[in-house]
Amino acid sequence: MVDDRRQFDLQRLRDLGLDLDSSQDEAELKSICRLTQDCIESGDNSLTLNQRTERFHCTNCGQSGSFRDLVRALESGDLAHEAQAPAVLDAEFSEAPIRATHAVVRAEPKVMHLGEGQRVRSDKEMRLEEKQARKAAREGRHTGERIIITLLALVFLGAGLAAAALSGFANYQAFSQSVADPLQSGVWGWTGVIAAIISFGGFTFFYWHTANHRMKEGVRALLFALAGGGTSIVGTQMYIAANNQAAEAELVRAGSNRDVLQTQIADWRRQLEGIPPETRSVEGLEAYIEEVERVGRTHQKPYRDAQNELGLARRRDDLLVRIETANAELLGTGTGDILVEAQTRTSIPGWFFALMLELFSSQGTSIGLVALLILYGRSRVNVGEEGVNQGIS
Repeated sequence: MVDDRRQFDLQRLRDLGLDLDSSQDEAELKSICRLTQDCIESGDNSLTLNQRTERFHCTNCGQSGSFRDLVRALESGDLAHEAQAPAVLDAEFSEAPIRATHAVVRAEPKVMHLGEGQRVRSDKEMRLEEKQARKAAREGRHTGERIIITLLALVFLGAGLAAAALSGFANYQAFSQSVADPLQSGVWGWTGVIAAIISFGGFTFFYWHTANHRMKEGVRALLFALAGGGTSIVGTQMYIAANNQAAEAELVRAGSNRDVLQTQIADWRRQLEGIPPETRSVEGLEAYIEEVERVGRTHQKPYRDAQNELGLARRRDDLLVRIETANAELLGTGTGDILVEAQTRTSIPGWFFALMLELFSSQGTSIGLVALLILYGRSRVNVGEEGVNQGIS
């Protein structure tokens, strides 16, 4: 009931000309004060409305009171003029609630000279038209801001979800490799994914509960989000550490194999030197042998010499391929590029990368979702309040 009364009073203040939708703070709304002519002419947002205490205060004219007092003062239509009983006004807004505002001399009703076929509009119709005009001007003024913030919120949301996906992948790999059993490996791996989801969703729930003054639920959501975030950081750091250890082990293995490769290359080169340099190519010898077999001269000595030479040519080609592959491994340009990678790898601490990934995941999604809640949640509330006010009127 208290929230309904407060929302009703805020909507009445909007109807009476206060622009409360441009405030960035949900707890304290600011607007131009309409209690005195000086406040109106200054154009400053000197009027502050505290939604928790349901009281207002103007830093320009110094008047304060409850929301209901402000509604009554603005409804009287006499407080926007300094010439109308300033002493009474100051006394009523200083400490005690406003009780005698209706006793101030009321403004004379406006007399409109209408032509033939026109009718006199009621005060309700005039207030409704004025309200609609203010609403249209306010919506036009905030359309550009809403589009820009919506696009940025979607960008933050997309980046946060992408970071959450990376964090979930790292957690799955780290936790699944912590156990040997295949079934348990999958279970613990998906536990890491759940932790990543909790980390980026919990902070949005924290904002939502605290913005609606549910502090206990907000604290519980915060603890839940911090637990998920901490688990996600540990999982990502474990994944990075495991990869770094595997790379270091591969580097050690490649270093120990260097001497073996060099010895093998030297042996292959000695074998290659034993093959006569005038040995023809494999393709040429195979073509020659095929032609001799076709004409039926396989019993002659040149045919047997060609077969022996073909074996030497094939051995030469095999030794050349082995030497080339071994040299590529030594230089780090073959299939195992571990030597080159070890020289060009950037050393980034695993904990720093894990922490930054978790911040991108949790805070990116939270900032995006909270911005969308503020932009589009308020408009829905205002529409509902207008429907309630129209039903009451």
